[in-house]
Amino acid sequence: MKTHQLAELVLDFDMYPRGKVDSHHAAQMVASIEAGAELPPLVIDKKTKRLVDGFHRWRAYKQAYGLNYKVTCIEKTYKDDGELFLDAMRYNASHGRALTEHDKTHCLIMAKNFKLSDNLVSEALNLTAERIGELRSTRIAGVAARPIALKQTIRHMAGQKLTKKQETANTKLSGMNQLFYVNQVCILIENDLVDTDNSQLAKGFIRLRALLVQHLNKAA
Repeated sequence: MKTHQLAELVLDFDMYPRGKVDSHHAAQMVASIEAGAELPPLVIDKKTKRLVDGFHRWRAYKQAYGLNYKVTCIEKTYKDDGELFLDAMRYNASHGRALTEHDKTHCLIMAKNFKLSDNLVSEALNLTAERIGELRSTRIAGVAARPIALKQTIRHMAGQKLTKKQETANTKLSGMNQLFYVNQVCILIENDLVDTDNSQLAKGFIRLRALLVQHLNKAA
């Protein structure tokens, strides 16, 4: 155990098992910290000071106290980046916010880059070999020669080549299936629950109408 200022620690997203840091989850941690809760220590690579576990806690501490705040860290030593990433997967799969299917697919892609065997990945993520194969076949697409993890919303694009624009859209999707979003809008309209005083929402509906007309004409 050792204390370090937040500013000393390195957030290397090439070693992060999740698709992104969830700002809402970090905000919940801030509320817990301000209420007096004690969070587990961060885990870091002793040599490089890179975070292995605790990206959300780091962000919460930064928001609550600033970069000069000192936190307790567990320092560990790794023989290479592959071993570090394997440990990061273990930590993230065992506690905290549950890994999504998108996160797990992202891990599979990263693990391949580090030449980690499926047996090691299976143990780290608590996945069966069958589930690993399913994620590879249904949740990965390509951009140029680079594989990316697909959100549930566009899993029908698995195995296909995406444009850069489509890749950007994938990062913005929340992960529900497409019919879910359609049904949500229909429920609001059918039950007279649309916020008619929201001018931005009105502009959004106008944009949606134009896109629907364009889509239907293209389909026809």
